[in-house]
Amino acid sequence: MFFVKKHLLFFGIITLALILAACSGEKSSGDAKKKDGGVVEINFGGGFATEEPIWLFEADPSLAPNLGKTYKLNLSQFRANADRLNAYQANQIDGGTLGQGAAILSSSQGVEMKVVAVVSKDTPDEGFNSTFMTLKDSEINDIKDLKGKTIGLSDFKSPTDMWVRSALRSAGLDPDKDVKYAITPIPAMTEAVKSKKIDLGMFPQPFGAAAEASGEFKTIFTSKTGVPFDEDFLVMFLHPDFIKDNKQAVKDFLADYANIVKYYHENGPEARQKIIDKTKKVQADPKIYVNMTDNNRSAYINRDGWEKVQELMLKDKWIEKKIDLDNLIDTSLLPSE
Repeated sequence: MFFVKKHLLFFGIITLALILAACSGEKSSGDAKKKDGGVVEINFGGGFATEEPIWLFEADPSLAPNLGKTYKLNLSQFRANADRLNAYQANQIDGGTLGQGAAILSSSQGVEMKVVAVVSKDTPDEGFNSTFMTLKDSEINDIKDLKGKTIGLSDFKSPTDMWVRSALRSAGLDPDKDVKYAITPIPAMTEAVKSKKIDLGMFPQPFGAAAEASGEFKTIFTSKTGVPFDEDFLVMFLHPDFIKDNKQAVKDFLADYANIVKYYHENGPEARQKIIDKTKKVQADPKIYVNMTDNNRSAYINRDGWEKVQELMLKDKWIEKKIDLDNLIDTSLLPSE
């Protein structure tokens, strides 16, 4: 665990990723990805939370009628955006999941990618909003009490970072001077708060539901405290060359994905039970997990939210200028809503 006040780490890792990309050469062509019978392999890097629609490809393949016919999905998991991006730039994966802000930042640094769908939204008054918690007996009772404390972040320049900084400002605190930060993987956040390595942690589902059920934690603020608009906070991206070389397979994959997201949104407990029964993805009590309130889900991109996120990133000088979102976002590959 280490503490910093400046947000330089993620920038440095992005830079390293770009160097690795230059050394590794071009992305492999679509032909190299094809198996016998013309089935395209999609090597996809995910994370450990809020990715249920992706996990359902493994838990219930019948929900994806094109799976095994035009594409094969190879899933791997990474603990942080930076790890995923390094693997992507080293040509180990064709795409994956990424925080909305990290996608904008990566694009601003010259990383080639196309955001093609949404994995999870964070919407005011609709579904679960990511929760920032401390121990129930902590002296911290509101945001102002965080002055001088240490906050756990999953990554710098990530949705977690944005939510924290905006919430601190809403209470009159300076996010660069009044608190300390510690990079803490989401699966380790609960134990980090309990052991007092950090004073406040971010709890997405299912970790939020588990923490609340334990009776050991209390909520100080949520993701919407300082960012009161709809965010596509976790998105899916693919390499432009991979899309170009395998367009029909990508469309088939995203058609299946859109159907799975709709199924999950309408049948959450049933879908989560399938994930429990058929995979080892879940790190929470099964009963809590199956019955939890989840984030708002839709595969479709909310362009207005992206513009607002860019404004916040400019305010914090994470980017020097706005990027052209048309070069980052491709909405043409999903089926019509």
